[in-house]
Amino acid sequence: MKKKIRISLVNYLNSAPLGWAFLHGFWGETFEVIPSSPARCAEQLSNGEVDIGLIPSIEYQRIPDLKIIPGISIASLAEVRSILLVSPREKENIRSVALDTTSRSSVVLTKILLEERLGIQPEYIPHPPDLEKMLGKCDAALLIGDAALGVDLERYRTTDLGGMWVQWQQKPFVFAFWACRSEISSTDGLTDQFQQAREWGLERRPEIAAVYSEKLKLPKDFLEKYLFHNINYDLGPEHIRGLEEFYRLAEKGKYIQEIKPLIFL
Repeated sequence: MKKKIRISLVNYLNSAPLGWAFLHGFWGETFEVIPSSPARCAEQLSNGEVDIGLIPSIEYQRIPDLKIIPGISIASLAEVRSILLVSPREKENIRSVALDTTSRSSVVLTKILLEERLGIQPEYIPHPPDLEKMLGKCDAALLIGDAALGVDLERYRTTDLGGMWVQWQQKPFVFAFWACRSEISSTDGLTDQFQQAREWGLERRPEIAAVYSEKLKLPKDFLEKYLFHNINYDLGPEHIRGLEEFYRLAEKGKYIQEIKPLIFL
Protein backbone atom coordinates (compact mmCIF):
# COMPACT_ATOMS: atom_id res chain seq x y z
CA MET A 1 0.00 0.00 0.00
CA LYS A 2 1.38 3.39 -1.00
CA LYS A 3 2.22 5.63 1.95
CA LYS A 4 -0.06 8.64 2.25
CA ILE A 5 1.37 12.17 2.00
CA ARG A 6 0.90 13.87 5.38
CA ILE A 7 -0.71 17.32 5.37
CA SER A 8 -0.96 19.76 8.24
CA LEU A 9 -4.15 21.81 7.80
CA VAL A 10 -5.16 24.84 9.87
CA ASN A 11 -8.41 23.94 11.61
CA TYR A 12 -10.09 27.35 11.12
CA LEU A 13 -13.06 28.14 8.90
CA ASN A 14 -10.93 30.30 6.58
CA SER A 15 -8.74 27.28 5.75
CA ALA A 16 -11.59 24.83 5.27
CA PRO A 17 -12.12 25.43 1.52
CA LEU A 18 -8.47 24.55 0.88
CA GLY A 19 -8.69 21.30 2.83
CA TRP A 20 -12.27 20.18 2.14
CA ALA A 21 -11.30 17.92 -0.77
CA PHE A 22 -8.68 16.16 1.35
CA LEU A 23 -11.11 15.70 4.23
CA HIS A 24 -14.34 14.98 2.35
CA GLY A 25 -13.53 14.60 -1.32
CA PHE A 26 -11.53 12.81 -3.95
CA TRP A 27 -8.01 13.19 -2.46
CA GLY A 28 -8.71 11.49 0.84
CA GLU A 29 -7.05 8.23 -0.23
CA THR A 30 -3.81 9.98 -1.22
CA PHE A 31 -3.35 12.38 1.70
CA GLU A 32 -3.53 12.07 5.48
CA VAL A 33 -4.79 15.31 7.05
CA ILE A 34 -3.70 16.48 10.50
CA PRO A 35 -5.79 19.46 11.72
CA SER A 36 -3.69 21.99 13.66
CA SER A 37 -3.35 25.63 14.67
CA PRO A 38 -1.23 27.89 12.42
CA ALA A 39 1.66 27.81 14.90
CA ARG A 40 1.45 24.03 15.21
CA CYS A 41 1.33 23.60 11.40
CA ALA A 42 4.67 25.38 11.20
CA GLU A 43 6.16 23.21 13.94
CA GLN A 44 4.96 20.00 12.29
CA LEU A 45 6.45 20.94 8.92
CA SER A 46 9.70 22.11 10.50
CA ASN A 47 10.05 18.91 12.54
CA GLY A 48 9.28 16.60 9.63
CA GLU A 49 6.04 15.37 11.21
CA VAL A 50 4.23 16.26 7.96
CA ASP A 51 5.25 16.59 4.31
CA ILE A 52 3.11 19.62 3.42
CA GLY A 53 1.69 22.34 5.64
CA LEU A 54 -0.64 25.30 5.35
CA ILE A 55 1.89 27.44 7.15
CA PRO A 56 1.86 31.06 8.35
CA SER A 57 3.60 33.09 5.67
CA ILE A 58 6.28 34.35 8.08
CA GLU A 59 7.37 30.76 8.79
CA TYR A 60 8.60 30.29 5.22
CA GLN A 61 11.45 32.58 6.20
CA ARG A 62 12.25 30.53 9.31
CA ILE A 63 12.00 26.92 8.10
CA PRO A 64 14.78 25.76 5.73
CA ASP A 65 14.39 23.91 2.41
CA LEU A 66 10.74 24.62 1.63
CA LYS A 67 8.97 25.11 -1.68
CA ILE A 68 5.65 26.89 -2.14
CA ILE A 69 2.71 25.36 -3.98
CA PRO A 70 1.86 28.17 -6.44
CA GLY A 71 -1.38 30.06 -6.92
CA ILE A 72 -2.99 29.32 -3.53
CA SER A 73 -3.03 31.27 -0.27
CA ILE A 74 -5.18 32.62 2.52
CA ALA A 75 -5.09 36.36 1.99
CA SER A 76 -7.06 39.58 2.36
CA LEU A 77 -7.69 42.27 -0.23
CA ALA A 78 -9.47 44.52 2.28
CA GLU A 79 -10.89 43.91 5.76
CA VAL A 80 -10.39 40.26 6.71
CA ARG A 81 -12.67 40.21 9.82
CA SER A 82 -10.80 37.35 11.54
CA ILE A 83 -7.53 39.09 12.45
CA LEU A 84 -8.50 41.64 15.09
CA LEU A 85 -6.82 43.86 17.63
CA VAL A 86 -9.45 44.10 20.36
CA SER A 87 -9.64 46.46 23.33
CA PRO A 88 -12.34 47.73 25.71
CA ARG A 89 -14.13 50.77 24.34
CA GLU A 90 -12.96 52.91 27.26
CA LYS A 91 -9.29 52.12 26.56
CA GLU A 92 -7.63 54.68 24.31
CA ASN A 93 -3.93 54.07 24.96
CA ILE A 94 -2.38 50.69 24.20
CA ARG A 95 0.57 50.00 26.51
CA SER A 96 0.34 46.20 26.44
CA VAL A 97 -0.97 43.63 23.96
CA ALA A 98 -1.84 39.98 24.59
CA LEU A 99 -0.80 38.00 21.51
CA ASP A 100 -2.77 34.91 20.45
CA THR A 101 -0.35 31.99 20.90
CA THR A 102 -1.89 30.10 17.97
CA SER A 103 -0.64 32.81 15.59
CA ARG A 104 2.69 33.47 13.89
CA SER A 105 2.18 35.78 10.86
CA SER A 106 -0.46 37.89 12.58
CA VAL A 107 1.80 38.40 15.60
CA VAL A 108 4.48 39.89 13.34
CA LEU A 109 1.86 41.88 11.40
CA THR A 110 0.54 43.32 14.68
CA LYS A 111 4.01 44.45 15.77
CA ILE A 112 4.77 45.97 12.37
CA LEU A 113 1.48 47.89 12.23
CA LEU A 114 1.71 49.17 15.81
CA GLU A 115 5.34 50.19 15.56
CA GLU A 116 5.73 51.26 11.90
CA ARG A 117 2.23 52.52 11.16
CA LEU A 118 1.05 53.87 14.53
CA GLY A 119 4.43 54.66 16.11
CA ILE A 120 3.80 52.90 19.43
CA GLN A 121 5.82 50.18 21.16
CA PRO A 122 3.68 48.37 23.70
CA GLU A 123 4.68 45.41 25.83
CA TYR A 124 3.78 42.09 24.18
CA ILE A 125 2.57 39.13 26.23
CA PRO A 126 1.83 35.73 24.59
CA HIS A 127 -1.51 34.35 25.73
CA PRO A 128 -3.91 31.55 24.74
CA PRO A 129 -6.92 32.90 22.80
CA ASP A 130 -9.31 33.76 25.64
CA LEU A 131 -10.47 37.34 25.18
CA GLU A 132 -11.65 38.05 28.73
CA LYS A 133 -8.45 36.73 30.29
CA MET A 134 -6.32 38.52 27.69
CA LEU A 135 -8.00 41.86 28.41
CA GLY A 136 -7.74 41.16 32.13
CA LYS A 137 -3.96 41.30 31.74
CA CYS A 138 -3.42 43.72 28.83
CA ASP A 139 -4.88 46.83 27.25
CA ALA A 140 -5.54 45.05 23.95
CA ALA A 141 -5.58 41.55 22.50
CA LEU A 142 -4.73 40.02 19.14
CA LEU A 143 -7.27 37.35 18.21
CA ILE A 144 -7.19 35.33 15.00
CA GLY A 145 -9.34 32.80 13.17
CA ASP A 146 -12.58 31.43 14.56
CA ALA A 147 -12.10 33.11 17.96
CA ALA A 148 -11.99 36.51 16.24
CA LEU A 149 -15.17 35.77 14.28
CA GLY A 150 -17.04 35.49 17.56
CA VAL A 151 -16.00 38.93 18.85
CA ASP A 152 -18.90 41.34 19.41
CA LEU A 153 -17.92 44.41 17.38
CA GLU A 154 -20.48 46.56 19.21
CA ARG A 155 -19.06 45.74 22.63
CA TYR A 156 -15.35 46.25 21.89
CA ARG A 157 -13.09 48.67 20.07
CA THR A 158 -11.60 46.63 17.21
CA THR A 159 -9.03 47.18 14.49
CA ASP A 160 -9.08 44.88 11.46
CA LEU A 161 -5.38 44.28 10.86
CA GLY A 162 -5.81 42.88 7.36
CA GLY A 163 -7.72 45.99 6.36
CA MET A 164 -5.17 48.23 8.04
CA TRP A 165 -2.31 46.62 6.09
CA VAL A 166 -4.10 46.90 2.73
CA GLN A 167 -5.04 50.53 3.35
CA TRP A 168 -1.41 51.31 4.28
CA GLN A 169 0.45 49.30 1.64
CA GLN A 170 -2.15 49.13 -1.15
CA LYS A 171 -1.22 45.45 -1.53
CA PRO A 172 -2.87 42.20 -0.37
CA PHE A 173 -1.74 40.60 2.85
CA VAL A 174 -0.92 36.89 2.64
CA PHE A 175 -1.49 35.13 5.93
CA ALA A 176 -0.71 31.56 4.90
CA PHE A 177 0.11 29.28 1.96
CA TRP A 178 0.87 25.64 1.22
CA ALA A 179 4.56 24.78 1.55
CA CYS A 180 6.24 21.40 1.18
CA ARG A 181 9.49 19.84 2.28
CA SER A 182 12.12 19.44 -0.43
CA GLU A 183 11.99 15.64 -0.37
CA ILE A 184 8.29 15.62 -1.33
CA SER A 185 8.51 18.46 -3.89
CA SER A 186 9.30 16.10 -6.78
CA THR A 187 6.01 14.19 -6.38
CA ASP A 188 4.25 14.07 -9.75
CA GLY A 189 1.17 16.25 -10.15
CA LEU A 190 1.31 17.81 -6.70
CA THR A 191 0.54 21.34 -7.88
CA ASP A 192 -2.36 20.16 -10.05
CA GLN A 193 -3.83 18.15 -7.17
CA PHE A 194 -3.78 21.13 -4.82
CA GLN A 195 -5.18 23.48 -7.48
CA GLN A 196 -8.04 21.06 -8.13
CA ALA A 197 -8.64 20.65 -4.41
CA ARG A 198 -8.82 24.43 -4.05
CA GLU A 199 -11.43 24.75 -6.80
CA TRP A 200 -13.46 21.85 -5.37
CA GLY A 201 -13.45 23.47 -1.94
CA LEU A 202 -14.31 26.97 -3.16
CA GLU A 203 -17.39 25.59 -4.93
CA ARG A 204 -18.54 24.19 -1.57
CA ARG A 205 -18.28 27.35 0.50
CA PRO A 206 -22.05 27.45 1.23
CA GLU A 207 -21.87 23.85 2.52
CA ILE A 208 -18.78 24.67 4.60
CA ALA A 209 -20.47 27.75 6.08
CA ALA A 210 -23.43 25.60 7.12
CA VAL A 211 -21.19 23.06 8.86
CA TYR A 212 -19.23 25.76 10.70
CA SER A 213 -22.42 27.63 11.63
CA GLU A 214 -23.33 24.64 13.81
CA LYS A 215 -19.78 24.32 15.12
CA LEU A 216 -19.19 28.00 15.94
CA LYS A 217 -22.79 28.93 16.81
CA LEU A 218 -22.65 31.82 14.35
CA PRO A 219 -25.13 32.67 11.54
CA LYS A 220 -24.58 30.80 8.27
CA ASP A 221 -25.08 33.95 6.17
CA PHE A 222 -22.37 35.75 8.14
CA LEU A 223 -19.90 32.90 7.66
CA GLU A 224 -20.76 32.52 3.97
CA LYS A 225 -20.16 36.24 3.39
CA TYR A 226 -16.84 35.88 5.23
CA LEU A 227 -15.70 33.04 2.97
CA PHE A 228 -16.77 34.76 -0.24
CA HIS A 229 -15.84 38.38 0.50
CA ASN A 230 -13.31 38.63 3.33
CA ILE A 231 -10.97 35.77 2.48
CA ASN A 232 -9.09 35.64 -0.82
CA TYR A 233 -7.55 32.34 -1.94
CA ASP A 234 -5.26 33.51 -4.74
CA LEU A 235 -1.48 33.95 -4.82
CA GLY A 236 -0.82 36.22 -7.79
CA PRO A 237 1.77 38.90 -8.60
CA GLU A 238 0.20 41.51 -6.28
CA HIS A 239 0.05 38.99 -3.43
CA ILE A 240 3.73 38.24 -3.95
CA ARG A 241 4.58 41.95 -3.87
CA GLY A 242 2.66 42.22 -0.60
CA LEU A 243 4.55 39.23 0.78
CA GLU A 244 7.89 40.72 -0.19
CA GLU A 245 7.06 43.99 1.57
CA PHE A 246 5.93 42.08 4.67
CA TYR A 247 9.23 40.21 4.70
CA ARG A 248 11.19 43.44 4.24
CA LEU A 249 9.47 45.01 7.24
CA ALA A 250 9.85 41.80 9.26
CA GLU A 251 13.60 41.80 8.61
CA LYS A 252 13.80 45.50 9.51
CA GLY A 253 12.09 44.74 12.82
CA LYS A 254 14.39 41.74 13.36
CA TYR A 255 11.48 39.28 13.39
CA ILE A 256 13.37 37.21 10.79
CA GLN A 257 17.13 36.97 10.34
CA GLU A 258 17.22 37.36 6.57
CA ILE A 259 14.93 37.29 3.54
CA LYS A 260 14.91 34.10 1.50
CA PRO A 261 13.62 34.28 -2.08
CA LEU A 262 10.24 32.71 -2.75
CA ILE A 263 10.78 29.33 -4.43
CA PHE A 264 7.75 27.70 -6.03
CA LEU A 265 7.08 24.17 -7.21
